[in-house]
Formats: sequence, C-alpha cells, structure tokens
Amino acid sequence: MSIPSPIRPIEVPADQSCVTSDFEIEVGHRYRFLVEGQWADATDPPTGPEGVAHPGGIREGFGWAKRLPEAAWMALLVRTRGPKGKSPWRLLGRGDGVWSDLPPGRLQFCANDVPGFYRNNSGKMDVRVIDVTEGG
Repeated sequence: MSIPSPIRPIEVPADQSCVTSDFEIEVGHRYRFLVEGQWADATDPPTGPEGVAHPGGIREGFGWAKRLPEAAWMALLVRTRGPKGKSPWRLLGRGDGVWSDLPPGRLQFCANDVPGFYRNNSGKMDVRVIDVTEGG
C-alpha cells in the first residue's frame, strides 16, 4: 500500500532501539497514524508493522524480554517523551483508528525487540502523523 500524502514521513529504521521524532503531541488533540514499510529481525522473513506473533526458535521462550511483552515480535511501538518523562511503550502496529490519549511530548518509535538486540534488524517503517482535531 502506498500512502498518498504530502506529510513527510517519520523514518523508523529497525536497527535503531529508539527513534525520537520532531513531531510533538499536544494535549486535547486527536491523531491518525499512517504506517507503511517492512522490516525483519536477523534472517527472518520481512514483516509489516503488526509484527510476528510466533517467530519460532529461541525467541519463543524470551517474549518476556521484549520492550512490550504482550505485543508481537517486531511490531511497531510508540510512546511520547515530554515534560513528565517517557510514557510506556504502546502497540501502534498499522496505526488503525484515531488516538486521543497520548500524553504530550515528542513521539518515539521502535520495533518490539529485546533491548540490546537491534543491530541485526533490517528494513524500516515510514510513519505519517495527521492531526485530525476539528479546527486543528
């Protein structure tokens, strides 16, 4: 799927443990996320932003070590970094729906992998953020 939009995407490389964007979430605003791309963990087949629920091998026993254990491996995660610190990681995946409950701050993204094990990942996601607040 190609996202037709004049909004410049935020590039989220899979081999970076955290990408801090310049996009600032504002209190009371509503946002829609458009996500496209593929990435992979080590030599696994590429996956989209929804990740892989059961990648097999040794990772099956280490799901607890992922940044967000309840989300699939390599799923796209989001949080904010603002005046009150960093919010918890949340599953963004394909970005379905409208988000209105993110705390204020700069958006951060990552693949749901084990901290310290990002260097063997490849690919990227492009994330576009649209403020859909009425009058915004």
